[in-house]
Amino acid sequence: MPLFVILLMGAATAVLLVLWLQRMFTQKEDALRKRIESIATENVARAQAAARQQPATMGISALLSRVLGARYARTQADMLAGADVAFRVGEFISLRICLAAIGMAGGLVLIEQMLAALVLAILGYLMPALYVRMRRNRRRVNFDIQLPDTLQLITNSLRSGFSFNKSIEVAGQSAVPPMSHELAVVLREITLGMSPDDALHNMARRVQSPDFDIVVSAYLIQREVGGNLAVVMEKVADTVRQRLRLRGEMKVLTAQGVFSGWIVGLLPVAVFGVLCVASPGYFDPLVTDPMGIKLLAFAVTFQIIGVLAIKKIVSIKF
Repeated sequence: MPLFVILLMGAATAVLLVLWLQRMFTQKEDALRKRIESIATENVARAQAAARQQPATMGISALLSRVLGARYARTQADMLAGADVAFRVGEFISLRICLAAIGMAGGLVLIEQMLAALVLAILGYLMPALYVRMRRNRRRVNFDIQLPDTLQLITNSLRSGFSFNKSIEVAGQSAVPPMSHELAVVLREITLGMSPDDALHNMARRVQSPDFDIVVSAYLIQREVGGNLAVVMEKVADTVRQRLRLRGEMKVLTAQGVFSGWIVGLLPVAVFGVLCVASPGYFDPLVTDPMGIKLLAFAVTFQIIGVLAIKKIVSIKF
């Protein structure tokens, strides 16, 4: 058992060392790429042609992205971008694997129970994703709060005679993060030659906000059928403001159910952790005895079903 733990921790250390070396060697390249993007005036097609002429390299990030699949890598990349986390997909997955290995090694050394080690490994793998998801949700909430005022600024700029791109620039200068950051990305993409439609679609994919999806849909419909864009943006701003008010009322009404869901989900895990520390051999029959394994699987299954049922009840989509 000690040899296994030493090998596991050695492998995790080696992976972290390789990631650090890769980060160190690519830091200057990333800084140069950001500087070029900030001052570039070429269109996207020309930039892609130049990128295709560069020598292809296969790092850990690219290897993991290729193994996991392009669709999964794109989803993870959008999640990291929406949370404003400066990690590549491969680096993020490698970090989760390393934390899982460290959790398993810590469980075997400190608690000396395979079940506890597996639980710690699963927690180590899931915690970074949960953190990124919570950060993205908090950032999306702040984005939704700023959205009506930003739309009002765009409306006022349009009525003053500015173009839509200039109105976005004015709104971005007056806003604060995360709105200012997202609008700056949209302006940079438009400057590089991307159409405003595609830039707004990319922004909607990053922020994952239903309210902003309404804004993008209204803008695209106005582009197709014509009309006064200022009036359209004003109506959308009022709609988003009413949705925020209704969402706040629903949050107050479902607060008790959400709290009950957290208690139901976390209480068994907390009791399990306390008993593992206080009495390390207490859960041995659940792992060694076949009936204990069945009962454990039964309990975990219905625990998950209960949490999902409470979440389904208190989650109101509109």
